[in-house]
Amino acid sequence: MTNSDWANPYGVRKPYGSNGAGNGDGRDSGANGSATLSADHPLVPWKQPDHMHQWVDVDHSRDELDRFEEDWPHLDELLDSSSGHGRVVVVSGQPGMGKTSLIHRCIHEARRRISAAAPAAGNPLVLFAPTAGLDNDGRRISVDPDGRSFAPTRLINARIRREIAKRLLLHEFPEPRVQAIISEEDPFQAYSEMSDLLIQHNALLFVVIPHIRWNDAHLRAAFLRTCLSPAHPRIVLFVEVSHGAAETPRDVTAALAGSAAVTHLALRELDSEDIWRFSHSARAAGGGPHSLVEPDRSSLMAAHDEWKPSDVRELRKVFHSAANALRSAPHPWAIDADALRPHWESRRARRDALLREPILPRPGG
Repeated sequence: MTNSDWANPYGVRKPYGSNGAGNGDGRDSGANGSATLSADHPLVPWKQPDHMHQWVDVDHSRDELDRFEEDWPHLDELLDSSSGHGRVVVVSGQPGMGKTSLIHRCIHEARRRISAAAPAAGNPLVLFAPTAGLDNDGRRISVDPDGRSFAPTRLINARIRREIAKRLLLHEFPEPRVQAIISEEDPFQAYSEMSDLLIQHNALLFVVIPHIRWNDAHLRAAFLRTCLSPAHPRIVLFVEVSHGAAETPRDVTAALAGSAAVTHLALRELDSEDIWRFSHSARAAGGGPHSLVEPDRSSLMAAHDEWKPSDVRELRKVFHSAANALRSAPHPWAIDADALRPHWESRRARRDALLREPILPRPGG
Protein backbone atom coordinates (compact mmCIF):
# COMPACT_ATOMS: atom_id res chain seq x y z
CA MET A 1 0.00 0.00 0.00
CA THR A 2 1.42 3.37 -0.99
CA ASN A 3 0.97 6.66 0.80
CA SER A 4 -1.40 7.82 -1.94
CA ASP A 5 -3.74 4.95 -1.04
CA TRP A 6 -3.93 6.02 2.56
CA ALA A 7 -7.14 7.50 3.92
CA ASN A 8 -6.76 8.16 7.64
CA PRO A 9 -10.12 7.14 9.14
CA TYR A 10 -9.78 9.83 11.80
CA GLY A 11 -8.98 12.67 9.42
CA VAL A 12 -11.17 15.73 8.85
CA ARG A 13 -11.74 17.02 5.36
CA LYS A 14 -11.50 20.80 5.25
CA PRO A 15 -14.51 22.53 3.74
CA TYR A 16 -12.91 24.31 0.78
CA GLY A 17 -9.97 24.17 -1.61
CA SER A 18 -7.79 21.24 -2.70
CA ASN A 19 -8.24 19.63 0.71
CA GLY A 20 -11.96 20.22 0.85
CA ALA A 21 -15.30 18.72 0.01
CA GLY A 22 -16.09 21.32 -2.61
CA ASN A 23 -15.93 24.96 -3.56
CA GLY A 24 -19.47 25.89 -2.68
CA ASP A 25 -20.73 25.23 -6.20
CA GLY A 26 -21.64 21.57 -5.78
CA ARG A 27 -18.37 20.20 -7.13
CA ASP A 28 -16.57 17.77 -4.85
CA SER A 29 -12.91 18.61 -5.29
CA GLY A 30 -11.79 16.21 -2.58
CA ALA A 31 -13.83 13.16 -3.49
CA ASN A 32 -10.98 11.45 -5.36
CA GLY A 33 -9.21 10.79 -2.08
CA SER A 34 -6.00 12.54 -3.13
CA ALA A 35 -6.29 15.21 -0.46
CA THR A 36 -4.55 14.74 2.87
CA LEU A 37 -7.11 14.94 5.63
CA SER A 38 -6.20 17.14 8.59
CA ALA A 39 -6.17 16.11 12.24
CA ASP A 40 -8.75 18.72 13.16
CA HIS A 41 -10.81 21.48 11.60
CA PRO A 42 -14.08 23.23 12.46
CA LEU A 43 -16.80 21.32 10.65
CA VAL A 44 -19.14 23.26 8.39
CA PRO A 45 -22.14 21.01 7.63
CA TRP A 46 -24.49 23.96 7.10
CA LYS A 47 -22.65 24.75 3.86
CA GLN A 48 -21.29 21.32 2.89
CA PRO A 49 -23.73 18.47 3.64
CA ASP A 50 -20.87 16.07 2.86
CA HIS A 51 -19.37 17.06 6.22
CA MET A 52 -22.30 15.60 8.13
CA HIS A 53 -20.66 12.16 8.07
CA GLN A 54 -17.58 13.56 9.83
CA TRP A 55 -19.56 14.56 12.89
CA VAL A 56 -19.33 12.03 15.73
CA ASP A 57 -21.68 12.27 18.69
CA VAL A 58 -19.18 11.75 21.48
CA ASP A 59 -19.71 15.09 23.22
CA HIS A 60 -23.43 14.52 23.83
CA SER A 61 -24.24 17.21 21.30
CA ARG A 62 -27.08 15.12 19.88
CA ASP A 63 -29.00 15.90 23.08
CA GLU A 64 -28.26 19.61 22.67
CA LEU A 65 -29.23 19.57 18.99
CA ASP A 66 -32.55 18.00 20.04
CA ARG A 67 -32.93 20.78 22.61
CA PHE A 68 -32.30 23.39 19.91
CA GLU A 69 -34.86 21.79 17.59
CA GLU A 70 -37.48 21.73 20.37
CA ASP A 71 -36.85 25.40 21.21
CA TRP A 72 -36.64 26.64 17.61
CA PRO A 73 -39.59 28.96 16.89
CA HIS A 74 -41.85 28.78 13.88
CA LEU A 75 -40.52 30.79 10.96
CA ASP A 76 -43.37 33.30 11.13
CA GLU A 77 -42.35 34.10 14.73
CA LEU A 78 -38.81 34.98 13.60
CA LEU A 79 -40.13 37.14 10.78
CA ASP A 80 -42.84 38.89 12.81
CA SER A 81 -41.68 42.41 13.67
CA SER A 82 -44.41 42.70 16.32
CA SER A 83 -42.87 39.86 18.39
CA GLY A 84 -40.25 42.27 19.69
CA HIS A 85 -37.17 40.06 19.64
CA GLY A 86 -35.09 37.63 17.66
CA ARG A 87 -33.06 34.79 19.13
CA VAL A 88 -29.78 34.36 21.01
CA VAL A 89 -28.35 30.83 21.14
CA VAL A 90 -25.51 30.50 23.67
CA VAL A 91 -23.36 27.38 23.21
CA SER A 92 -21.05 26.67 26.14
CA GLY A 93 -18.46 24.03 26.91
CA GLN A 94 -14.75 23.55 27.44
CA PRO A 95 -12.35 24.50 24.61
CA GLY A 96 -12.19 21.88 21.87
CA MET A 97 -15.46 20.24 22.91
CA GLY A 98 -17.23 20.76 19.57
CA LYS A 99 -19.12 24.03 20.06
CA THR A 100 -18.38 25.26 16.54
CA SER A 101 -19.54 21.98 15.02
CA LEU A 102 -22.74 22.07 17.08
CA ILE A 103 -23.47 25.65 16.02
CA HIS A 104 -23.15 24.72 12.36
CA ARG A 105 -25.34 21.66 12.83
CA CYS A 106 -27.98 23.92 14.40
CA ILE A 107 -27.73 26.29 11.43
CA HIS A 108 -28.02 23.34 9.04
CA GLU A 109 -31.21 22.23 10.81
CA ALA A 110 -32.62 25.77 10.93
CA ARG A 111 -32.00 26.29 7.21
CA ARG A 112 -33.69 22.96 6.46
CA ARG A 113 -36.79 24.02 8.37
CA ILE A 114 -36.79 27.48 6.81
CA SER A 115 -36.55 25.95 3.34
CA ALA A 116 -39.59 23.77 4.05
CA ALA A 117 -41.63 26.73 5.29
CA ALA A 118 -40.23 29.36 2.91
CA PRO A 119 -43.02 29.45 0.26
CA ALA A 120 -45.63 30.35 2.86
CA ALA A 121 -43.32 33.08 4.25
CA GLY A 122 -42.54 34.68 0.91
CA ASN A 123 -39.19 32.88 0.47
CA PRO A 124 -37.04 35.03 2.79
CA LEU A 125 -33.39 35.53 1.88
CA VAL A 126 -31.21 33.66 4.43
CA LEU A 127 -27.87 35.32 5.22
CA PHE A 128 -24.97 33.82 7.20
CA ALA A 129 -22.23 35.88 8.86
CA PRO A 130 -19.29 34.04 10.49
CA THR A 131 -17.77 37.04 12.26
CA ALA A 132 -14.45 35.27 12.85
CA GLY A 133 -14.28 33.28 9.62
CA LEU A 134 -14.57 29.52 9.25
CA ASP A 135 -11.53 29.03 11.51
CA ASN A 136 -13.58 30.74 14.24
CA ASP A 137 -10.63 32.62 15.75
CA GLY A 138 -12.00 35.17 18.19
CA ARG A 139 -8.74 37.10 18.43
CA ARG A 140 -9.47 38.91 15.19
CA ILE A 141 -12.39 40.73 16.79
CA SER A 142 -11.41 40.84 20.47
CA VAL A 143 -7.77 42.00 20.56
CA ASP A 144 -6.96 45.66 20.93
CA PRO A 145 -4.98 47.33 18.11
CA ASP A 146 -1.90 47.09 20.34
CA GLY A 147 -2.14 43.29 20.00
CA ARG A 148 -1.62 42.73 23.73
CA SER A 149 -4.94 43.42 25.47
CA PHE A 150 -8.68 43.09 25.08
CA ALA A 151 -10.37 45.62 22.90
CA PRO A 152 -13.10 47.60 24.68
CA THR A 153 -16.53 46.04 24.28
CA ARG A 154 -17.60 49.00 22.13
CA LEU A 155 -14.88 48.14 19.60
CA ILE A 156 -15.68 44.41 19.75
CA ASN A 157 -19.32 45.14 18.94
CA ALA A 158 -18.26 47.45 16.12
CA ARG A 159 -16.02 44.77 14.61
CA ILE A 160 -18.83 42.23 14.75
CA ARG A 161 -21.12 44.66 12.94
CA ARG A 162 -18.48 45.31 10.28
CA GLU A 163 -18.26 41.58 9.55
CA ILE A 164 -22.05 41.42 9.29
CA ALA A 165 -22.03 44.47 7.02
CA LYS A 166 -19.69 42.69 4.58
CA ARG A 167 -22.33 39.98 4.13
CA LEU A 168 -25.10 42.51 3.67
CA LEU A 169 -23.12 44.31 0.97
CA LEU A 170 -22.44 41.02 -0.82
CA HIS A 171 -26.18 40.67 -1.22
CA GLU A 172 -26.50 44.21 -2.55
CA PHE A 173 -28.17 45.83 0.44
CA PRO A 174 -28.10 49.63 0.08
CA GLU A 175 -24.59 50.77 0.95
CA PRO A 176 -25.62 54.04 2.67
CA ARG A 177 -27.94 52.12 5.02
CA VAL A 178 -25.26 49.53 5.77
CA GLN A 179 -22.63 52.20 6.43
CA ALA A 180 -25.03 53.93 8.82
CA ILE A 181 -25.32 50.68 10.80
CA ILE A 182 -21.52 50.42 11.03
CA SER A 183 -21.06 54.01 12.17
CA GLU A 184 -23.83 53.90 14.80
CA GLU A 185 -22.17 53.80 18.24
CA ASP A 186 -25.15 52.50 20.23
CA PRO A 187 -25.32 48.71 19.62
CA PHE A 188 -29.04 48.55 20.39
CA GLN A 189 -29.84 51.28 17.87
CA ALA A 190 -27.48 49.76 15.28
CA TYR A 191 -29.16 46.35 15.48
CA SER A 192 -32.58 47.96 15.46
CA GLU A 193 -31.72 49.65 12.15
CA MET A 194 -30.28 46.37 10.88
CA SER A 195 -33.53 44.60 11.77
CA ASP A 196 -35.54 47.24 9.90
CA LEU A 197 -33.32 46.74 6.85
CA LEU A 198 -33.79 42.96 6.99
CA ILE A 199 -37.56 43.40 7.21
CA GLN A 200 -37.57 45.68 4.15
CA HIS A 201 -35.62 43.11 2.13
CA ASN A 202 -37.44 40.06 3.52
CA ALA A 203 -34.18 38.60 4.86
CA LEU A 204 -33.22 36.52 7.89
CA LEU A 205 -29.72 36.83 9.39
CA PHE A 206 -27.66 34.17 11.22
CA VAL A 207 -24.59 35.52 13.01
CA VAL A 208 -21.88 33.36 14.66
CA ILE A 209 -19.90 35.09 17.40
CA PRO A 210 -16.86 33.03 18.50
CA HIS A 211 -15.43 32.46 21.92
CA ILE A 212 -13.16 35.42 22.51
CA ARG A 213 -11.38 34.16 25.62
CA TRP A 214 -12.84 36.42 28.26
CA ASN A 215 -10.60 36.30 31.31
CA ASP A 216 -13.15 38.05 33.49
CA ALA A 217 -16.59 36.54 34.09
CA HIS A 218 -18.16 39.95 34.72
CA LEU A 219 -16.82 41.28 31.42
CA ARG A 220 -18.14 38.21 29.63
CA ALA A 221 -21.57 38.60 31.26
CA ALA A 222 -21.69 42.25 30.22
CA PHE A 223 -20.91 41.26 26.64
CA LEU A 224 -23.62 38.57 26.64
CA ARG A 225 -26.10 41.19 27.81
CA THR A 226 -25.14 43.39 24.86
CA CYS A 227 -25.85 40.39 22.61
CA LEU A 228 -29.26 39.96 24.21
CA SER A 229 -30.14 43.63 23.83
CA PRO A 230 -29.98 43.63 20.00
CA ALA A 231 -32.01 40.40 19.66
CA HIS A 232 -34.36 42.05 17.22
CA PRO A 233 -36.69 40.30 14.76
CA ARG A 234 -34.98 38.47 11.87
CA ILE A 235 -31.63 38.33 13.70
CA VAL A 236 -30.36 35.09 15.25
CA LEU A 237 -27.10 35.31 17.20
CA PHE A 238 -25.11 32.15 17.97
CA VAL A 239 -22.64 33.00 20.74
CA GLU A 240 -19.86 30.53 21.59
CA VAL A 241 -18.61 30.62 25.18
CA SER A 242 -15.74 28.45 26.40
CA HIS A 243 -15.49 27.89 30.12
CA GLY A 244 -12.87 26.28 32.32
CA ALA A 245 -13.14 23.20 34.50
CA ALA A 246 -13.94 25.31 37.57
CA GLU A 247 -17.09 26.73 35.98
CA THR A 248 -20.44 25.23 35.15
CA PRO A 249 -22.75 26.05 32.22
CA ARG A 250 -25.08 27.66 34.77
CA ASP A 251 -22.31 30.09 35.74
CA VAL A 252 -21.85 31.08 32.11
CA THR A 253 -25.44 32.12 31.46
CA ALA A 254 -26.53 33.25 34.92
CA ALA A 255 -26.69 36.84 33.72
CA LEU A 256 -29.21 35.87 31.02
CA ALA A 257 -31.48 33.72 33.17
CA GLY A 258 -35.17 34.17 32.54
CA SER A 259 -34.94 35.67 29.07
CA ALA A 260 -37.42 34.15 26.63
CA ALA A 261 -35.10 35.03 23.75
CA VAL A 262 -32.21 32.81 24.92
CA THR A 263 -31.57 29.15 24.19
CA HIS A 264 -28.64 27.68 26.11
CA LEU A 265 -26.88 24.59 24.75
CA ALA A 266 -24.22 23.14 27.08
CA LEU A 267 -21.78 20.42 26.02
CA ARG A 268 -20.86 18.01 28.82
CA GLU A 269 -17.57 16.38 29.67
CA LEU A 270 -16.52 13.14 27.98
CA ASP A 271 -17.26 9.88 29.79
CA SER A 272 -15.88 6.34 29.63
CA GLU A 273 -18.01 5.35 26.63
CA ASP A 274 -16.85 8.24 24.50
CA ILE A 275 -13.45 6.91 23.48
CA TRP A 276 -15.10 3.77 22.14
CA ARG A 277 -17.94 5.70 20.50
CA PHE A 278 -15.51 8.03 18.77
CA SER A 279 -13.27 5.21 17.54
CA HIS A 280 -16.14 3.14 16.19
CA SER A 281 -18.16 5.99 14.66
CA ALA A 282 -15.25 7.87 13.10
CA ARG A 283 -13.84 4.73 11.52
CA ALA A 284 -17.19 3.61 10.19
CA ALA A 285 -17.92 7.06 8.79
CA GLY A 286 -14.60 7.79 7.13
CA GLY A 287 -13.62 4.32 5.93
CA GLY A 288 -10.39 2.74 7.12
CA PRO A 289 -7.17 1.48 5.59
CA HIS A 290 -6.48 -2.24 5.34
CA SER A 291 -3.66 -1.98 7.91
CA LEU A 292 -6.09 -1.25 10.76
CA VAL A 293 -8.52 -3.71 12.29
CA GLU A 294 -11.63 -3.17 14.39
CA PRO A 295 -10.75 -1.15 17.52
CA ASP A 296 -10.71 -3.09 20.79
CA ARG A 297 -13.62 -1.96 22.93
CA SER A 298 -12.43 -3.16 26.33
CA SER A 299 -8.97 -1.69 25.84
CA LEU A 300 -10.30 1.68 24.73
CA MET A 301 -12.81 1.95 27.57
CA ALA A 302 -10.11 1.02 30.09
CA ALA A 303 -7.90 3.74 28.61
CA HIS A 304 -10.32 6.42 29.77
CA ASP A 305 -9.20 6.28 33.41
CA GLU A 306 -5.55 6.51 32.39
CA TRP A 307 -5.90 9.02 29.58
CA LYS A 308 -8.87 11.18 30.67
CA PRO A 309 -9.16 13.02 27.33
CA SER A 310 -10.28 16.56 27.93
CA ASP A 311 -12.24 17.19 24.74
CA VAL A 312 -13.22 16.05 21.26
CA ARG A 313 -10.34 17.93 19.62
CA GLU A 314 -7.87 15.92 21.68
CA LEU A 315 -9.65 12.69 20.70
CA ARG A 316 -9.41 13.56 17.02
CA LYS A 317 -5.74 14.51 17.13
CA VAL A 318 -4.58 11.52 19.20
CA PHE A 319 -6.51 8.98 17.10
CA HIS A 320 -5.31 10.65 13.89
CA SER A 321 -1.69 10.56 15.10
CA ALA A 322 -1.94 6.92 16.21
CA ALA A 323 -3.46 5.84 12.88
CA ASN A 324 -0.66 7.61 11.00
CA ALA A 325 1.92 5.76 13.10
CA LEU A 326 0.30 2.42 12.22
CA ARG A 327 0.04 3.06 8.50
CA SER A 328 3.36 1.32 7.78
CA ALA A 329 2.88 -1.56 10.24
CA PRO A 330 3.99 -4.94 8.80
CA HIS A 331 0.70 -6.59 9.77
CA PRO A 332 -2.75 -5.45 10.94
CA TRP A 333 -2.89 -3.55 14.21
CA ALA A 334 -5.84 -2.48 16.30
CA ILE A 335 -6.29 1.01 17.64
CA ASP A 336 -6.12 0.21 21.35
CA ALA A 337 -4.73 1.77 24.53
CA ASP A 338 -1.18 0.67 23.71
CA ALA A 339 -1.37 2.25 20.25
CA LEU A 340 -2.81 5.50 21.60
CA ARG A 341 -0.71 5.89 24.76
CA PRO A 342 2.44 7.42 23.20
CA HIS A 343 0.31 10.02 21.45
CA TRP A 344 -1.83 11.06 24.40
CA GLU A 345 1.23 11.18 26.69
CA SER A 346 3.00 13.52 24.27
CA ARG A 347 -0.01 15.84 24.36
CA ARG A 348 -0.58 15.97 28.09
CA ALA A 349 2.03 18.68 28.56
CA ARG A 350 0.38 20.76 25.83
CA ARG A 351 -3.23 20.56 27.00
CA ASP A 352 -3.11 24.06 28.44
CA ALA A 353 -2.49 25.38 24.93
CA LEU A 354 -6.16 24.74 24.14
CA LEU A 355 -7.13 27.35 26.70
CA ARG A 356 -4.35 29.70 25.55
CA GLU A 357 -2.99 32.50 27.64
CA PRO A 358 -5.76 35.00 28.47
CA ILE A 359 -5.45 38.43 26.94
CA LEU A 360 -4.92 41.18 29.50
CA PRO A 361 -8.05 43.27 30.03
CA ARG A 362 -8.14 46.97 29.29
CA PRO A 363 -8.81 49.28 32.22
CA GLY A 364 -12.56 49.81 32.40
CA GLY A 365 -13.37 46.83 30.11
